[in-house]
Amino acid sequence: MPRFLVHPEDIRGQTFTLTGSEARHAALVLRKNPGDTIELFDGKDLSYTGRIKVVSPERIEGVIVEEQKGTRTSACDLTLYQALIKGPKWDWLVEKACEIGVTRLVPLVTARTIVIPSREAPLERWKRIALAAAKQCGRPDVMKISEPKPLPEAISGLPENGLALIPWEKETGRSIRQAMLSSDEITGTPNIALFIGPEGGWEAGEIDLARRRGVIPVRLGPTLLRSETAGLVAATLVLSERGEYS
Repeated sequence: MPRFLVHPEDIRGQTFTLTGSEARHAALVLRKNPGDTIELFDGKDLSYTGRIKVVSPERIEGVIVEEQKGTRTSACDLTLYQALIKGPKWDWLVEKACEIGVTRLVPLVTARTIVIPSREAPLERWKRIALAAAKQCGRPDVMKISEPKPLPEAISGLPENGLALIPWEKETGRSIRQAMLSSDEITGTPNIALFIGPEGGWEAGEIDLARRRGVIPVRLGPTLLRSETAGLVAATLVLSERGEYS
């Protein structure tokens, strides 16, 4: 059954309202009628079953017949700082990162980033891709996406009580599992940050900067992965260690 995003402020008691693109899609594309049942989610942590009472392309009104609480997807608060990559690959990464349970995605500009974002980065399009992915995979919340940030700014904004990891092809010792098991910093906190480099890899100075700020270099495996593959593999390993796929 198709799922629709209903903003928390549009749920009042046992009634709901859909407007904008969600109402147009339900009314004009799916041809929903009064009496039809639809699935709703608030983009944070609540899901609902609703029954439609009034239908128009501008506005759909209905009643809540069932509410599900406590269905948050991710086993930890995982932020993926991913170096920007070329067009279709980036859109694909946004979709898949949302599907596997990444909490937020921060586009990263590094020394070797090929894609240099303009002042008007396609942030709204990325958000639409994340929303569509959340609807498709049954996720109750929507992965957050921020404006692109330079690496130094992203590192300086890290929370003090979290764990930050940076996969690097020249790190041959510590794995993600070893870093998570041995670090006292993650005891009692779900905050984890992953820094994924561009297609050309990290420069030595960037790794030095990360180390000075407490970011731990880790290895991913025996082969050199593409940037988009590395981001998804690393995120999956982190979520798996925190019990997401157990």
